[in-house]
Amino acid sequence: MSKKTKRKNRKMKRKRETIRSKKSIKRYRKGGNNEKVKCCMCEREVDKNNTLIPRACLIEYGTSAHRICHDCWWNPVSGFAREDRADHKCPGCLKRLPLTVINKEQGVIDLISDDE
Repeated sequence: MSKKTKRKNRKMKRKRETIRSKKSIKRYRKGGNNEKVKCCMCEREVDKNNTLIPRACLIEYGTSAHRICHDCWWNPVSGFAREDRADHKCPGCLKRLPLTVINKEQGVIDLISDDE
C-alpha cells in the first residue's frame, strides 16, 4: 500500500469512530422536555432515557416497571449487573416502592375519526 492510501484509510477510520461515538452520546443527550423518573436504587431523579429496567419487573409490570439509572446498574462495587450478586431481583420490588408513573399521552392518535 502506498503512503497516500494508508493516510486516507487512517483518516476514514478516525471519521467512522467519531461518528459512532457521537451517535452513542446523542442517545443520552436528547434535549427538550425529557421525562424524569426515580431510580429505585439511589432514588435520584434521572432522565427516563438514561435508565434500565430489571427483566423480572419489566415482564410483570411492562413500561411502568421500576427503573435503575446507569450509574447504579454498572457500578463496580454495588451495581445491579454484577455477576457475583446473589440475585438479580428488582430492588424497587424488594423495597416495595411505587411503580414508575410515565406520561400516557404518547398513545395512538386516530387521524380518521369524524368528530366534526
